[in-house]
Amino acid sequence: MARQVEVITLGTGAALPSLERFTAAYVVRDWAGNVILMDSGEGAQQRLRQAGISPTKVDFIVLTHGHGDHINGLPGLLGTMQLSGRKSRLTIIAPKYLAEPIRELINANKFEDQFPVNVIDVTGDEGSLTLSSWGRDRLVLSWFRACHSIEAYGYSLTWELGPRIAEPVEPSQARKLLEEGGSGLTSPRSFKLSYTGDTSPCDSVVKGASGANVLIHESTFDSSMKDEASKYGHSTSVGAAEDAVKANVGKLILSHISTRYEGYEALQLEQEARSVFPNSVLSWDLARFVANV
Repeated sequence: MARQVEVITLGTGAALPSLERFTAAYVVRDWAGNVILMDSGEGAQQRLRQAGISPTKVDFIVLTHGHGDHINGLPGLLGTMQLSGRKSRLTIIAPKYLAEPIRELINANKFEDQFPVNVIDVTGDEGSLTLSSWGRDRLVLSWFRACHSIEAYGYSLTWELGPRIAEPVEPSQARKLLEEGGSGLTSPRSFKLSYTGDTSPCDSVVKGASGANVLIHESTFDSSMKDEASKYGHSTSVGAAEDAVKANVGKLILSHISTRYEGYEALQLEQEARSVFPNSVLSWDLARFVANV
């Protein structure tokens, strides 16, 4: 089976939803079956269904901060999971100031009578935890401070791959090679996907996204609105591209687009970003990006 990571940009708008762009939500799927929802803005569960993904299949929900356009879809999504008969564990990862209200929401609605929910607090300037492991591979989530108007975090998902046998060998030799190591093994490179949530360009974002194969960076405004972006803790497309250059990422996906850029007007953001970082692409709702790992 091919090792692939798929990103579906469910909601690519900024604070105000439009018919074209819902608010922030991104789903990531991998070849091992992990399904991660990053932010859950209003309309997230509708977009999940349009993408062909049942809410009951989401294993992890990762929230960047407490603004409504990133969390307002969570209560309804949890309710749908309950009504759909979900049984499997759900893990929610959120800044500490959001974690307690989420626990209260879970208790008030008795969601855990139907399925177990684990809420993990995010604190400090950075940290990490293993979300999943299978065979010799594991999926690690790390977080870093974003530079927004309230406490906010960005996240990186890193697929760390264990050693592989370079050439076909007998099963007994394969076990020995994997246990003892040697020249018959090869070590695949890890794959990293970073997501900023809402942020101004800043050093902590560059550090957190350093070396990412793919960076999803907010790009609320065009370059003429740099002062406005800075005032409210947001980025222009050029600012996002500058972070991508500094972080030495492979691909930049622009998202969190203001409603002032309707239809083809939004391509201005992509053009500006490409002038700084050529491998930039403008996202839209329900776009799919697939990478081989």
